[in-house]
Amino acid sequence: MIITGRWSRRLMRGVYLLILTVGALVMFIPFAWSLSTTFKPLGEAMAYPPIWIPRPWDFANIVRVWRIVPLAHWFINSLIVGFAVMIGNVFLDSLAGYALARMRFRGRNAIFMGIVAMLMIPFQSVMLPVYILLRDLGLIDTYAGMILPVVVSAFGVFLMRQAFLNIPQELEDAAVMDGHGRFSIYWRIALPLVQPSLLTLALLQFLSSWNNFLLPLLVANRSHLWTLPLGIVMFQQEYFVNWPYLMAASVLATVPVALFFLLFQKWFVPTVATTGLR
Repeated sequence: MIITGRWSRRLMRGVYLLILTVGALVMFIPFAWSLSTTFKPLGEAMAYPPIWIPRPWDFANIVRVWRIVPLAHWFINSLIVGFAVMIGNVFLDSLAGYALARMRFRGRNAIFMGIVAMLMIPFQSVMLPVYILLRDLGLIDTYAGMILPVVVSAFGVFLMRQAFLNIPQELEDAAVMDGHGRFSIYWRIALPLVQPSLLTLALLQFLSSWNNFLLPLLVANRSHLWTLPLGIVMFQQEYFVNWPYLMAASVLATVPVALFFLLFQKWFVPTVATTGLR
């Protein structure tokens, strides 16, 4: 049987969809297991072979998590740090990205290459100097200590530079003729044209801050400054892990992230897909 070009494209599309569906199901399995364990009694969570559907459903685990630890306070700490990091990155990264994309000055390309090189440096390799610097500045056990080291990101500068490169030069020339200064052009002309990239950067930085464990671990010694990732570790002890409580806290911590992504996903995927293009 001869397969025409039209049927061949449909067949390939079906194969791609099948592969993507299988991949999505495989990635969903850990979350499904976490959600299932949230509503299990402790004995059932430790059972072997594993039980996927709780018998019975124990909805009290979520209530107990809120009562036995200050989860609401840690939730607020994560929101404070997350939104501060997000706002700082959106403003400062866009400023740097605009300067690198639209302004002509000596050493611009060298600065950009240095920023790109910083993308390859993991935080673990610089966390000791960061800790010493924060200690000398008196920022240990403060919100500022968890915010300032990540208030600017190399990836954010790279993302915004690529976005600003797509703006036609004629728009800036017209703004100059109308009497706009450099910052006015950035604020009134350039930023509104890169709103999808700004929203993508805001989403990525909020998610990164929300899930950040290592920096709060270095800075926050007192429990009243802990964020959710630090607080959730409390349910994991040296010889015993209360899996229902741990999974309940993890699922609750996932809810804001999921809502945030659902709100901005229509801008997120196209922007990330075209970041390296002009």
